Amino acid sequence: MSNHQAPVEALLMRSILGQQLVDTKLHTFSSRSAHPRKVIRPQALFVNDVVLIARSEFFAEILSRTGSLDATFVDFDGGSEFEDGITLDDYGYASDSDLEDEEEDRNIRISESEDDEDSDILVLADTTSENDALTSPPQAEKPIVPTLIQHQPQVVNYRNILVRDTAFRTLKAFLLYLYTDKTSFSPLKSQGPPGTDGQTPNPSTSWPCSPKSMYRLASKVRLDNLRDRAFYEIRNRLDAKNILQELSSSFTSKYPAILQMNVEVLLQHIASVPVIQNIPALLRRITDSQLPHGADIIISLYQKFLLQHHPRALALANAPSDLKGKGGKKGKK
Repeated sequence: MSNHQAPVEALLMRSILGQQLVDTKLHTFSSRSAHPRKVIRPQALFVNDVVLIARSEFFAEILSRTGSLDATFVDFDGGSEFEDGITLDDYGYASDSDLEDEEEDRNIRISESEDDEDSDILVLADTTSENDALTSPPQAEKPIVPTLIQHQPQVVNYRNILVRDTAFRTLKAFLLYLYTDKTSFSPLKSQGPPGTDGQTPNPSTSWPCSPKSMYRLASKVRLDNLRDRAFYEIRNRLDAKNILQELSSSFTSKYPAILQMNVEVLLQHIASVPVIQNIPALLRRITDSQLPHGADIIISLYQKFLLQHHPRALALANAPSDLKGKGGKKGKK
């Protein structure tokens, strides 16, 4: 039995017995506003602790309350204290493509409000004509049948946790992975608008998210398999047209493995027209100190160039100093 099947089957058994299936509500932000620069519109996802604990040691620590609680997971009473959102700086990933921009959300809300205005107009009409009222026989009153069994409404006390640094879309896809072991990823923004190839994921069976956002979350919660899936998805979406944009992104600056992978892709396309035309602009940004990881880009690029064209010289330079000394003495003899 695979890792994800056992907790899901345990959940199904609980449902058969009529036991509570939801223990925790994870609240996270779904949108981004430009003025002020904030993440806004928290939404809730309903989860079962059995699945979270079985699939993630990180969540097992969070939910047990015995581990050191991550600062990005905040217990609260489920009220409206986070309705106004938090700053993008506190969120920690201002360019997160899984956040909806406020302008897009506003257009959706305007459309919905127009529909709501129409639905508020209620016209009551008597569908029974006078003739029907005169000629129809009187209707016998239906006997009132007493309700023998009355169910008391169940009061459910959820634990409410705000996830401060993850978008609603990312967390939703993450939870689906925990339940089903399936993932679906959106194109990178640097790839441009998605094509019309008819391969749009079915929203009833998959919830796609940004592979960069998923890599960030999987790294934090220490799910290596999911992190690696996102890593290779990012790698497969890089080409000559978008490699310089991705290499200079704030996301790349935070993850050494991503930076190394981007530099490898850059070397593969170093003689392509888009790279030749645009790499001078990247180098100017580095020399102007506009990229916090600019020095790391240059160092990695130089080392990989040496590895490809002068591997022996690189190996000698990286050898321990005592071995270098021995090699020098042998040379003098």
